[in-house]
Amino acid sequence: MFVKQKEAPPPPPTLLSPQPEILMSENLVRSKAGDMIAFLPQGWFFVELEGKAPSEVFAIAVNPDYTLSAVFSTLRKTETSDSVVGREGIYALARMSFARHERKSAGNVKLVGKTTALKIGSREFGFFEITGVFHPDSSGALPGVPLVYGTLKTKVAVFNSSINNYYELALVPTTISGKPLPAEDEISKVFRSMLTTVQF
Repeated sequence: MFVKQKEAPPPPPTLLSPQPEILMSENLVRSKAGDMIAFLPQGWFFVELEGKAPSEVFAIAVNPDYTLSAVFSTLRKTETSDSVVGREGIYALARMSFARHERKSAGNVKLVGKTTALKIGSREFGFFEITGVFHPDSSGALPGVPLVYGTLKTKVAVFNSSINNYYELALVPTTISGKPLPAEDEISKVFRSMLTTVQF
């Protein structure tokens, strides 16, 4: 007789400071439904999507050196997603997001470490990192966002808005400019700082 092992409960969320660690700008990202906003770091600018982005991607921004891209997108719901997210919260959202990246990369992305929860005030995010191919679009044809990052880590945060829409913010290291990438701790600072400005 086999007894199913109970999964250990997830660890408590990591609490983040509500203050950004880098200078943020007044450049505003807003979801199509208007239920999520965020601000870009100082000096960052939006990439013109020119109709090339899939419907779920509503904004892409890059830093002045073109070494980091922020991709803002919605996560599409399924028939069962609301009930699963209702039971399991942001961990279920993170699984949905990772599965989307797996599908779009034909299984070429790998999860780095474990999914964790991040909390800023009353706002909670699911967080994970992936390596491999990052496809915001099934064709991969997005301006300013290359396809293959090899071992570079993409940081992904997911969250559920006040009107129950699912969103993802992915911070993607990019090598198109040939300039050196920021250090890992600098990338983490940018990511955490962007999260502090996200309101939903």
